[in-house]
Amino acid sequence: GEAAQQVDFDNLDFQLASSDTSSCTFVHKTANAEITKVVSLSGRPFELDVSVTVKNLASEPKRHRYAIEQTSWRSEKETSASIWDLGRRPEWMTDVVSHTTKGTNRHLVTDYEPSDFSPKDGFTDEHFLRAEGDGVWAGVSANYFANVVFHKAGPAQPAAETLIEDGNYYQLKPGTPLYGHMYRARLAYPERELAPNESVSYESIAYVGPKEREVLAAVGGAEAKRLDALGLIDLGMFGFIGKYFVAYVGVLHDLVGSWGWAIALLTITVKILVFPLQIPQLGSSVKMRRLKPQVDAINAKYGDDMTQKALAMQEVRELYGKEGVNQFIGCLPMLLQFPVWIALYQALGTAVELYHAPFLLPLIPDLTHADPYHVIPIVLGASSFLQQKLMPMQGVDPAQAKMMLYLMPGMFMAMMFFLPAGLGVYMLTNTWVGITQQALTERWMKSKLKTPAPIEVREVKKTTETPTLGKGKVRARG
Repeated sequence: GEAAQQVDFDNLDFQLASSDTSSCTFVHKTANAEITKVVSLSGRPFELDVSVTVKNLASEPKRHRYAIEQTSWRSEKETSASIWDLGRRPEWMTDVVSHTTKGTNRHLVTDYEPSDFSPKDGFTDEHFLRAEGDGVWAGVSANYFANVVFHKAGPAQPAAETLIEDGNYYQLKPGTPLYGHMYRARLAYPERELAPNESVSYESIAYVGPKEREVLAAVGGAEAKRLDALGLIDLGMFGFIGKYFVAYVGVLHDLVGSWGWAIALLTITVKILVFPLQIPQLGSSVKMRRLKPQVDAINAKYGDDMTQKALAMQEVRELYGKEGVNQFIGCLPMLLQFPVWIALYQALGTAVELYHAPFLLPLIPDLTHADPYHVIPIVLGASSFLQQKLMPMQGVDPAQAKMMLYLMPGMFMAMMFFLPAGLGVYMLTNTWVGITQQALTERWMKSKLKTPAPIEVREVKKTTETPTLGKGKVRARG
């Protein structure tokens, strides 16, 4: 009952008892309890040690429940995406994250709808969502920054709990400028009873700062080895690739001193690694261009007679088979580069190391935002057009090839008007390295391949006779 509670309220009035250059001590004292809170510098960036001691001053046993929490308020405007973001998270898109002995849990506003608050789904009586397992840390995480509380020591293992409260709870109506959500994450310890004059202490670490990989891994000191804190960084479905990219880009940055050039060098590295897989594709492309006169001769013989198109395609396939051309071999390198593209895209939205990092000033003031002067989109569009002209698509209808000549560069240019400039650096470097690789491969293959001998195209017999009606067919009468 209430008579057995250690304190009457959970929002306590603390008084500053003492302070020095590295710590502050706060005390809340009543007839039943003395609560001492010491907040001190840990000596590591963005990190505070928090110690709370509860002492029972009553003449009978008293109970209490202790929880330490991190909160952030985000307006709806800050967290809402526009259609021009093309799937990219807004800069202040926020979620609540918890890590337990069972793993990392990440939740957005949509996970706290009115219909979700059910005990069978893990919600407590206080509407917090309790993660399965013993709590290790809990925090509020935006793209580049986070507020986190870590369990350090205590009488028992805490639970990791999260909650996102709608602005209506604070008398704010949707559509008003201040409307938004309160993001809450906490470590909640089990209820504990203290005998008269008995005390208990809870030790925690509060981290409020950027989601830098090296800094997060060092939270709590070397003995803590908190690599689990890297779970705060959401690299998406290809995170197992993205984490290596970010680490490698960091190494390159240390060498060249520029994040933009580091991304360019990353791109060159990736292109070199996948180049052996691209050689068959590039070789087939060269052969297809050399065989184009023969393919045109076959198509000319059959003309536009759709009933003979299958024969024309068969002869083209025979020609390609004879010359060792594989039209479909180009899919594998493209599939391998797709995870790279997605992983880098996600990394640019979460790597605080790149946040507000300039490149080729004043052209690109921030690699994580769109190019304000549209230099990269225009140059990328022109480069893609040049690549299409030098390496036109083979084995497709001429009208379709002409459409692709303008469509693909136009799509790349339009996308880069809204996507991060760092991704544009990757795509632009990728395009020019691809042009260089194609030119070198073509030059090498021309020195190895002989001019294909003319082929004899089969004679095509065309007929204008009306096909004989088969059994059961009926002529329509006008």
